[in-house]
Amino acid sequence: MAAFSEEFTLCGLLTGAGRNEGLQGVEAGAEKDTVLITDTGRAVTLYKVSDQKPLGSWTVKQGQSVTGPAVFNHGTGEYVMVHDDKVIRLWKEGDVYLDKVFKATLSAAVRRIHSLPDHEPLVLFQGGYVQFLDALLADPQQEVETTLQDGERIIWSDMFAEATRSLMVYVTELAGEHFVYTCQTGPRALQKRKLKQYKEGSLVLGFSGSMKNETFSLFILYSSGHVCLAHLSLAQTGDVLAAELLLQLPETSERGALTVLDDSHIATLAASPAKQKDCLCIWNTKFQTLQAVREFPQQTSTQLWCHDRKMYLVHGKSVLVLPFLCELSCLASALGKGRNEQTSALETVSFANWDTLVGNAPETKKSNSGSRKSTRQKKARENVTEEPEADWFVKDIQNAPENQIPGIVQHSLQRVEAADFHITAAKVMQALINRCQNDPRFSPQSALRLLVQTDVLSYSLCPGLVAISLEKQDVCLLQLCLQRLPDVPEAVICSCLKTFLSVSENHLKAAPLDTRYIEGVIEVAESPEHTEKQAAPEPAVVQNGYSPVALEEDSCDIQTPETLPRRNETPKSPVGFKRAVLLNSVLTCPYSETFLLPHLKDLSANQVILFLRYLHYLYVKCSSDMTVNPSEKQMPTANQIMDWMSLMLDAHFTVVVMLPEAKKLLQKLHKFVKNQMKFYSELNKVEGSLSELHRLRRRPRDCDRYSIQVLELY
Repeated sequence: MAAFSEEFTLCGLLTGAGRNEGLQGVEAGAEKDTVLITDTGRAVTLYKVSDQKPLGSWTVKQGQSVTGPAVFNHGTGEYVMVHDDKVIRLWKEGDVYLDKVFKATLSAAVRRIHSLPDHEPLVLFQGGYVQFLDALLADPQQEVETTLQDGERIIWSDMFAEATRSLMVYVTELAGEHFVYTCQTGPRALQKRKLKQYKEGSLVLGFSGSMKNETFSLFILYSSGHVCLAHLSLAQTGDVLAAELLLQLPETSERGALTVLDDSHIATLAASPAKQKDCLCIWNTKFQTLQAVREFPQQTSTQLWCHDRKMYLVHGKSVLVLPFLCELSCLASALGKGRNEQTSALETVSFANWDTLVGNAPETKKSNSGSRKSTRQKKARENVTEEPEADWFVKDIQNAPENQIPGIVQHSLQRVEAADFHITAAKVMQALINRCQNDPRFSPQSALRLLVQTDVLSYSLCPGLVAISLEKQDVCLLQLCLQRLPDVPEAVICSCLKTFLSVSENHLKAAPLDTRYIEGVIEVAESPEHTEKQAAPEPAVVQNGYSPVALEEDSCDIQTPETLPRRNETPKSPVGFKRAVLLNSVLTCPYSETFLLPHLKDLSANQVILFLRYLHYLYVKCSSDMTVNPSEKQMPTANQIMDWMSLMLDAHFTVVVMLPEAKKLLQKLHKFVKNQMKFYSELNKVEGSLSELHRLRRRPRDCDRYSIQVLELY
């Protein structure tokens, strides 16, 4: 999740800056809480952000103008600025007058200077040449190459770094076409690629980028509202760079900007023609969901900067600061609690290939009513083209009978364009939820399942879906939501678990759950309902404080006649096939221990005991039966089972210890843990012996002598 904190005004517009012109740049200062603001005139000001006060201001002479954002050189502790295109000034915070500081006049015009911590600043010339700042200051009049064609101009540039290497990326425009240049340092290598336009007639509004594992990612914002992403490997060469659709903004815009916040969040600033306001939005690129929105009544300069978890923009006649917070998209993946330990939890969600998804959508049967409805919709759209196509499907859902809803949903998923597929699915889902909330008798289960199975929805887009399913105990839809929605909160996971443990057997018999994958894995008793409610036998009689079974350290290894298994008897699952399928969907759902543990305390004692019995049965089955395939996405792994068992014992330790019916279960768990500890202890001994053998094998041997070596492993 992501959210904005309370915004505040950093300063008024500086001299020479207007609302339409904005600023030349907002760059990071020497300290963490400082920024260097360069206006469009002659002034550069250093601000303490938290105190909202200037620490220093520097202005060039009358008749001169600053032509590039000032930056801080982290290596020398100096500020660097370019004025009048060719003059570089270097000064420190204690300097007062810029005319008395170091000055160097270059032989060519400078586009701008970029600087990053732990890396030497790079100077980008208007002709496309890139040079280190120190090398340029050593010989200011050195010859500068021109790599751009006549009429080709730079519209965006930025500097990126990874390890000890730095990278300069800039985008140029020539006759309506865009080109991406990458200049690597050490050794210097310049590559040029043509950026393939995503959609004809759409204008490019802004660029942003990030670099990771020697791969550069370029984010592009178009006037059509499309945000596209192009990956560029620095190790490979090519002539054309193609961008794929990342997400679709709700509206088109003639002005806009975007910036990358982290690996899974970006921010977009665009004008809203419908609301006549500028909107700043934070988007989750992993799940393609809108996380936070901030609207501005006055027009902004559609410039956006981000430093130290704060965004800066010009609003009206002021520079605003908007602190924000972005949490990790998948904390479960970072903690190792995903659906599958071999792959990331996010790999189960796919948003990329929309054309394939739409092309494989099931065809609907044509009926007379459907034909009349399509003809009516087609005629209406010819008269009113401004209204989105998704809104027509929403109107049909609000008024159509329940038996026609599945056909309308399938038709909407087939007719919509690939770029608008996820938006249409979200609107249709919300319309169905609203109607279900207003009419309790309305329950289009097949339509809801079809929308969830598209894998383009998330819990944050339709939180009411799970609430309705819990109210109606629709276990099939709940299981589908846990499997397909990537951002289900921990509180909702616990609510689903509580429902799965408490729903009656008669209700489960009527639920169309797929149990094929689990029928060959677990064994179920003839009467699972009786097995679930079966109580533990009464403990043995104790006479004069003495029990025939000594409760010592190894007492759990001693089997009494009551606990001895019968001949040819195999352990049975305490729950039936359908309940086991539902519980497995909970066990394989991503979660965070910190947020899950408090909600587990809401389970009743009977539910806790039943769940622990099933977890113990699963773990014994996974440990002893080689036919259980932990790579199956529906089947939990041994680590996931143990994690849930530990969480349940932590949340209900006192309850489990005090309940008489839990005593036998605790003894089994204790015995199993001891056996596992002994097993791993023996494995450690074998590992040590193998390491000693490996060490002896690597010793130099004397081949001239015959010898016999005896190795004692124990």
